[in-house]
Amino acid sequence: MQTKHVPRRGSGGRIGFSAVLWLFALFIAAFVLWPVAAKAQSATTANELRNINFEGAVSFPEELLRAAIHSSETRCRFIVVCWFGIGEVPGRADPIELRADVIRLRVFYYERGFRETRVTLDSARISGAMHVTFRVDEGQPVRVADVELSGIDQVDGSAQRGLQRVLASLPLRAGEPLSLLALEATRDSITSRLQNLGYGRAEVFAGYLIPRDTPHVAHVTYEIAPGSRVYFSAPEITGTSPVSERIVRRFLTFEAGDEFSLEKVLNSQRTLYNLELFRNVEIRPDLSRADSIVPVTVRLDRGDVHRFRAGLGLSTSEFVNAEGRWVARNFMGGARRLEVRARVYNVFADQLHSLPGFESSGDPYNNLSGSVTGDFTQPWFFGRQNTLGAGIFVERRSLPDIFVRTARGGYVSLTRSLGAATTASVAYRPEITRLDAADLIFCVSFTACDAEQIRVLREPHRLAPLALTFGFDRSNSLFAPTRGHVVRIDAEYASPTTGSEFSYTRLIGEWTRYGEPFRGLVFASRLRAGIADALENRGSGLGVHPQKRFFAGGSNSVRGFGQYQLGPKLLTIDPVDELIEPSDTTVFKGCTAQAINAGSCNVGLLAEETPGIFDTRAVGGAAVLEGNLEIRFPVYGDNLRGAAFLDFGQVWSTATEARLKDIVFTPGFGLRYFSAIGPVRIDVAYNPQSASRVSILTTKVCDKERTPCTPETIVDGVTYTAGQLRNTRELVSLGSARWGASQSWRDRLQLHFSIGQAF
Repeated sequence: MQTKHVPRRGSGGRIGFSAVLWLFALFIAAFVLWPVAAKAQSATTANELRNINFEGAVSFPEELLRAAIHSSETRCRFIVVCWFGIGEVPGRADPIELRADVIRLRVFYYERGFRETRVTLDSARISGAMHVTFRVDEGQPVRVADVELSGIDQVDGSAQRGLQRVLASLPLRAGEPLSLLALEATRDSITSRLQNLGYGRAEVFAGYLIPRDTPHVAHVTYEIAPGSRVYFSAPEITGTSPVSERIVRRFLTFEAGDEFSLEKVLNSQRTLYNLELFRNVEIRPDLSRADSIVPVTVRLDRGDVHRFRAGLGLSTSEFVNAEGRWVARNFMGGARRLEVRARVYNVFADQLHSLPGFESSGDPYNNLSGSVTGDFTQPWFFGRQNTLGAGIFVERRSLPDIFVRTARGGYVSLTRSLGAATTASVAYRPEITRLDAADLIFCVSFTACDAEQIRVLREPHRLAPLALTFGFDRSNSLFAPTRGHVVRIDAEYASPTTGSEFSYTRLIGEWTRYGEPFRGLVFASRLRAGIADALENRGSGLGVHPQKRFFAGGSNSVRGFGQYQLGPKLLTIDPVDELIEPSDTTVFKGCTAQAINAGSCNVGLLAEETPGIFDTRAVGGAAVLEGNLEIRFPVYGDNLRGAAFLDFGQVWSTATEARLKDIVFTPGFGLRYFSAIGPVRIDVAYNPQSASRVSILTTKVCDKERTPCTPETIVDGVTYTAGQLRNTRELVSLGSARWGASQSWRDRLQLHFSIGQAF
């Protein structure tokens, strides 16, 4: 096989000089429009509320105080151009509303235990616009001295223990200000706990006492009136449903005669709704009757049983891509689910690969790729908490400059619900897979250089791991979470016992957290770590199977690198076309075939001065650590948001080589537009990594006269003329070179364009 190299214009995904010119042009345009915007703005300053300040407020964040008043200051809807006076929404200075805001602030503090708070209003007109300051004298708050729970002796022993546990986490605690909001929240918490312990008609009365001689001390009392225990009746099911009443009752977490629990009602409602068979689910217990049996009505509104959705996207790493999904939510009855998905990518890769930002590796990596998958789900399997799954798939997956994988297989899994959004599953995933890549790539990336090792990877072989997965999701949104966290742990084991021709163990853990310290400002973080180890393999010396190695870098990983380009890598070069017969535009004078075969051809200088003629080959590794820190903020309206991020990570060949000092940090910024198909994302990241020593590999060459070529060594057959050079399968090292030393700041920028949040 001829290892023909296609020269590139720098590294894929880097921003070209034309993109920089466009940014510069926008910057100049903003300066041109600045005088026009300033003139338009002057007409609005007469009644403009330019700025609102709070002085003396230390107990509560300023964001809460701003939310408590109705007046709003001039705000920016487009952060960048607001620097030039464009895109601002002016606030309105209304004297009546400002005086009302003084009262609102006093009520705000009173409700939170500050009963002596005084608020005064100061205003000043600067450059025609109003600037307002609320001066707050918070005073000494009324603090809770103790919290007493009376009437607890009216409930049985198990309920008493349950109430004692809830007391440790009540919103209102001794030593804190007497917040009326926390007072009510605590009453609701005690009531809910009693209702979950069988006292469905329980009532809780809250009160507090502030002695005259100690005006800053409060004694809080909650009086419990639990009533008698109550029990569920047989639920009455009404409305429209695509499944029988028997199936609906199967997914309810309570039966007739069970002790009443409000939590069971909510869990049943959530379980039925998650089947996606119903547009609306309402479970209403009737607690108005003075009876020990509580009537329950389940109201259902039938939803769409069949659904088809399709999407079209554009990505710098997958070019034009499309996806379609068909779902039958009541397949063969019983709320069973059948889903068929098809995905295709690398569409129009030949036409788009030359555009700035798009990553291209040529054939076969840019050829059309995709997958077809069918999944079957039985949602009730020997219990409502168990779900049986099975599926089959066929796919062609391209990892640029690494390999092209074709596979077919399936899986069978058993998943158990451990609570709200918490699951554990065990699965068996056999598949027949094969890898397509140049022999040189097999040798370089996968340490498979002899004919037997290459044959093992080229021919179909079995991978059959046993997989364990645990995960829980406490985030508040699927596409753009603002609060909560997500944890996922995946473990795999494969050996001849499981039917696999490659034996290995693999463990991956991922933790993601979201927080919103201020309204509209979201802080997101992610940490992912993995380790893999090869056991005895059919292909001796191959290490961890290429498909199970870790690769990092790209739009959903460390964004300062191109797709899969972070971690161990090697440089390769075509010996005949680039070394023996170099381009006239290079300063390299060429090497002889004898020097290449002896490994004495010095190409270190060539790698530094003309890096575009080399290919970088990601090797992958057996250990990975990567993370992301991201601040997301509004830019314009509700749909356009910005992000500033810092990504970090590294891939190591083995776990014993892992060192924290090897971790690379790449900062960047981006924009997200929330469209009907999800967040459309553009990220630009900077890679500050300094130059490093990278090994260079090529193949020996042969000719008909001096170094005969045999069918075993030649790459593309034995048809050649006298004196014509050929590449062989035999690797030779040409030493190493400093890689990345000549990169300008523009070359270090990495552009990513995709759909969906990075994490």
